[in-house]
Amino acid sequence: MLPDWQVFVRHADGRPNQFTIRRKHQIALLASAALVAVWAGIATTALVAQPDRLAARERELNEMIAAARATETRLASTEKLVGDIAHEVEQVHNTLVAFTETSDSLSKDPPGARLARGGATPRMLAEPAAAEGEDALSAGGADAMRAQMRRLEESLDRLKLSYTRAAQQTAEAAANRISHTERQIARLGLNTERLIPDARPAAPAAQPQSGQGGPFIPAQPSAGEELAMDALVQRVQQWNGVKAAMQRLPLAIPIRGDMQINSGFGTRADPLNHRSAIHEGLDFGAPIGTPIYATGEGVVTLASPWDRYGNTVEVDHGNGIVTRYAHMSRIKVKKGQRVTRSTVVGLVGNTGRSTGAHLHYEIRVSDVPKDPIKFISVGRDVRKNR
Repeated sequence: MLPDWQVFVRHADGRPNQFTIRRKHQIALLASAALVAVWAGIATTALVAQPDRLAARERELNEMIAAARATETRLASTEKLVGDIAHEVEQVHNTLVAFTETSDSLSKDPPGARLARGGATPRMLAEPAAAEGEDALSAGGADAMRAQMRRLEESLDRLKLSYTRAAQQTAEAAANRISHTERQIARLGLNTERLIPDARPAAPAAQPQSGQGGPFIPAQPSAGEELAMDALVQRVQQWNGVKAAMQRLPLAIPIRGDMQINSGFGTRADPLNHRSAIHEGLDFGAPIGTPIYATGEGVVTLASPWDRYGNTVEVDHGNGIVTRYAHMSRIKVKKGQRVTRSTVVGLVGNTGRSTGAHLHYEIRVSDVPKDPIKFISVGRDVRKNR
């Protein structure tokens, strides 16, 4: 197909010249042209796809910025509310202190008291009616101050009661949120006590006798406030633990954007030999090069080609929970790297035992495969109820 070419050239002076183009030279020339064409096609494809990837990254960045601004706004409003309450309490307290000192001063040495002690001047003794008038006026002023003090004390008590109720309601809301999250985790067949050791208050130590008693002593308002605050702090700490545990659980979808589930979890016909087989994960169909995200916080324990799985990444989320991402075209993480739900662990590919571009995604608990659809469903419910 590629014979040697004999080329004859005649110069202007009439002198002839001959040279031969060998078969190996022709093959080298054709291979170079093919490489240039392939390189041009790949470069063109990459340049065409680059704006879409940049637009997707820009959208993600805008969403993160909006979420950060919303969180900052909520934090600022909460800080302002707490500051206003603290300022109001301080003002009421200072007013009570001032009125108390004034009342004590009036009760210790009211006008006319020196007359009762015999220390009055002759002019004051000559005018007893005026002194009695002053005594009556001071007594009326003291009564008015005491009435105002009582009103201020009642106002402060109402403020303390509102504060206590708000703390109790917040603690109850946190407890409800914790209970809802525990029910969601129970749907996955996971042990909540193992995942969230601090999700419930510690049980009291067992007593040798079950009898109880003693006189009834009403709790002071300050004791109620302290109990409400302790309960609130405890529930907030527990909720922080629950949120941290939920961040570690693989509840997100590994592929964002356009994709489809090509094969579900469980029994199926094998795509290569069409025999009945067990599928231990989900197959997400997506174009080659689509980013694959970690579905929860964890540590990469495998990032290399692996037998029938092709390019594979495994992430350990703790408590025996592991996620597996297989058939990737490229791995983007390293073994020992910590990842979050915003970390790209690899790109969709067609490596290993595969019939086309897709992601094989598994969730294993104590090396037992679990249906990823259940985890994704719980993740959606949790986001709806935030």
